[in-house]
Amino acid sequence: MDTASKPAGSVLVYAPDRGIGDLMWHLPTVRAIAARTPEGQVVLAARPSSRAAEVLAVEPSVSRVVYARHFSGALKGVKEVLDFWRICREVRPRAVWILEKIGRPAQAAWLAGVPERRGFGLGHGSQEQWLQGPFLPKAMRPDHRLDKLAAFEVLHGLKVDSREPGLLLDPKAVAAVQARFGRLPGPWLVLGVGASEPARTWPAERFAAVSQAVADLFPTVFWLGGPNDAPRLEASVAARFGSGRDILACDLPLDQAAALIALSAGFLGNDSGPLNVAASVGRPAIGLMGTSPVPAYSRWLSRLDGGEGRIADISVDQAVAAVRTRFTDEAWANRDIPAA
Repeated sequence: MDTASKPAGSVLVYAPDRGIGDLMWHLPTVRAIAARTPEGQVVLAARPSSRAAEVLAVEPSVSRVVYARHFSGALKGVKEVLDFWRICREVRPRAVWILEKIGRPAQAAWLAGVPERRGFGLGHGSQEQWLQGPFLPKAMRPDHRLDKLAAFEVLHGLKVDSREPGLLLDPKAVAAVQARFGRLPGPWLVLGVGASEPARTWPAERFAAVSQAVADLFPTVFWLGGPNDAPRLEASVAARFGSGRDILACDLPLDQAAALIALSAGFLGNDSGPLNVAASVGRPAIGLMGTSPVPAYSRWLSRLDGGEGRIADISVDQAVAAVRTRFTDEAWANRDIPAA
């Protein structure tokens, strides 16, 4: 299709969930929508907490990311309408796809004059009155988001061959990690020790016990968290970081953290963004689940659940057994990442 015959305006996809894991669940759908466009790309609207601009920096189906802010308080609804109206006026899309049932962005897209507007529906008149169908049936309201996405894809003729996110990595980030850590002996194990809340955080002392118990398998173990995790870890298990085998890696930007995980042999960690990144880059990942455990949406992801939402009920022995079993069954090893 030549430039003159291409439709004016882009296609805007809104994925309003807040987490990196949520973003990974939606990525196959986003790609399928992009594949229907002449450009092969969409503009993605996402929450700032999803860090979509960083996570999808080299994703070819996403031309750019714009952030839809999260509001609270008495005027939350009005603010969200105005904010998404602002996004639509900035992007000037020819179509908006809302991967949720919420009505405020649908109303905003209508007010902004977007010609084509699609969304889940699910019997919510506050959304459906502003959109074109077809819509998901009301009976699907209790279903998990992954089931809704799959049904929505079928309903709109979107072709999705796999739910695996297949997250692409920035070659510069991969090179930076190789330059910094490439001399360390493998195979590497990454411990995802950070989490968004205490109910999803396994005790640091148990991670230390796991590291010690699998020393015969992994000569290098990375403790991956965010900057706020470093003081907690240094206070509780500082002795682990003196030998050179356990490496504190709480200072990595997100793209390099993803590269570190991808270059490693496997991952054991809390229910958090890095766990979902591990599954999304195709590394064996064992999740320690607390409240609202994520489903095993990827063949790379397995779960340990303490029961009743108590992550502290997961024992060191259970975690060690899970790592050893999958290490043996899947022949874990470090891997090279081909340049993009």
